[in-house]
This record gives sequence, structure tokens and C-alpha cells, in this order.
Amino acid sequence: MKERDGIPVRDRAREKQVVALFTKNARMAGIDPLFGEILGELLISNALKVQRTESPSDLEGMTALVVGGAGRMGSWCCRRLANRGADVKVWDRRGRLEGYENLDSLDRHASTADIVVVASPLGACPDDLREVFGRSPKGLVFDICSVKAHLSKILQKAAAAGVKVASAHPMFGPNVPSPKGQIVIVCDCGSAEGLAQAKRLFLGGGAKVVEVDIGKHDELMAYVLGLPHLTSLLFAGSLAKSGKDLDELIAVQGPSFGRMLRLSNDIAQESIRIYHDIQSLNPKTRRMFGAVNKALQELEAASLEKDHSRFKKIMEANRKYLEVR
Repeated sequence: MKERDGIPVRDRAREKQVVALFTKNARMAGIDPLFGEILGELLISNALKVQRTESPSDLEGMTALVVGGAGRMGSWCCRRLANRGADVKVWDRRGRLEGYENLDSLDRHASTADIVVVASPLGACPDDLREVFGRSPKGLVFDICSVKAHLSKILQKAAAAGVKVASAHPMFGPNVPSPKGQIVIVCDCGSAEGLAQAKRLFLGGGAKVVEVDIGKHDELMAYVLGLPHLTSLLFAGSLAKSGKDLDELIAVQGPSFGRMLRLSNDIAQESIRIYHDIQSLNPKTRRMFGAVNKALQELEAASLEKDHSRFKKIMEANRKYLEVR
């Protein structure tokens, strides 16, 4: 963002404020203020080192259109594309993104852009994709939705019509500063050229690209996304229905409880609409719930028996499944 807006990497006045804050916090915590000062300076030094690393400019001279760019992942896409040299424009009927050219119409821009990213909310993505494809785009077009079933026919139809199209799914949220080292799923929609271009785009940003069949994507996501969300919500919901005060439980918590509590709290702060759409729009969610109910019933029966043999079998089966391959 500093590169894009022409802001110098160093801000010495702000650095002094940060170090002073570290020193103050150390003193308040009963820690040697010198330790706080050194720690603050060390972190600033490392941040400067990272910011001085030249960003790739492999998209210099290219134009990019981010549909749904005012959303959190949409704005993330805008930043990453702009930092790599692309001229980024935004079209979003739901809002505007400060710092970028916001378009009032898709006409011309959707058809001429080198890259079109559809980062709209899950429920709105089908209509936005149809609008883009209706402009006969010449460049690469891809979505970044976490569910594909409601999009696959639209994407495959466009590929059959000759559009360079693919489907992507970054396996991280908008708080991740860079895709470097992160997994990005890319699905083939029937356009070999679109698939190859999408892969190169994410590999150029340092991501680990994993190709997944678009028909298999949602089944995998039911367990990779849906199940962790469900487990966290189930944990928090069970505590809420226990009748116990949370402070009382925290006072006697162990490491496992603390880890689950932190995860559940993180999930609880996320977008309700997005997390519901991930469950409701995935046609494989029902099957995932079936597996959960079956496992829960088996655990309940084994846990309430005085004999430990059935519980032992479950534990041993879990250990075998979870062995590092």
C-alpha cells in the first residue's frame, strides 16, 4: 500500500511512538522497560526489511477489473494486483473502494481488461459472472468463491464459448498480507488457456497452487471449511447451553479448552452471511452433517459404557487416520 500510494517506507515519528508504547506496556506489565524498547525496535527493523523487499512488477502494463472489489476479499485482490503493477479498476453495485477508480458500468471494461476477478459475495456471484460474460471478455476471468456448485455450469458454458476462464479459491482470508506460501485452489472449467493463466497469476505471487476438479471442490470444502466452522459453533453453543458462567470455566481451563475457546471466538467474529452461505450453498453439507452425527452417536455410546473397549477402538482408529503420511 505504501508503494502504491507513494508513501516512504520509514516514518521516524511513528517509530518513536511505537517504541514508547512498547516501553510503557512493558513497565505496566512489570517487565524491564529496556526489554520493551529493544523488542519494539527489533520488530520495526524487521518490518522495514520486509517492506524494502521489492514487490514483483510482472503485471506492469496490464489492466485488471475486480468485480465486487469493495468487499474484504475484493479489496485484498485490488491491493495485490496493484502492487504487482496492474492498473486496477473496481465495479461493485454494493459499494465503492477508496483509492481506486470505481466504475459505474461494466461496459467496455469487462470486455477489454486483461484480468477480471469476480470477488462478489457467494449469493451474488452467479449474476455478476453472467454480467461479465455478457460483455464478451477478451482477458482471463475467474471467481474466488469458496463454493462452486452454483457457478460451475455458468463457468463451463463460458469456457465452451471460448472465454479464458478458470475458478479459484484462496484458502485464506483478507487479513493475510500476501499469498506467498499460502494455498490457492484452481479449478479447470474447460479452458486450458484460462487454467494455465490463472495458475501463473497465483504462482507469480508466491502462492502454492493446487489444482482440484471443480466437481470435487465442494465435497472437499465441506470438511476443510464447513466442519471446522461447525465444530467451533458447536463448542460455543454447547457452552452457552451448559448454564455455566464463562468466567467460571475460564478460571479452571486447561490448554485444550483455551485453544478451542480462541478458535470459537475467532469464528464468532466473522461474517454471519459468509459463514452461513458456506454451509447452505454447499450441496455436500448434508453429507458432512451425516458423518458428524454418526461420529457423535458412536462417541456418546462408547463414552457412557463402563467398559473402555469401544472407546479404545475409536481412539485407535482416529490415531491411524491422523498419522502423518
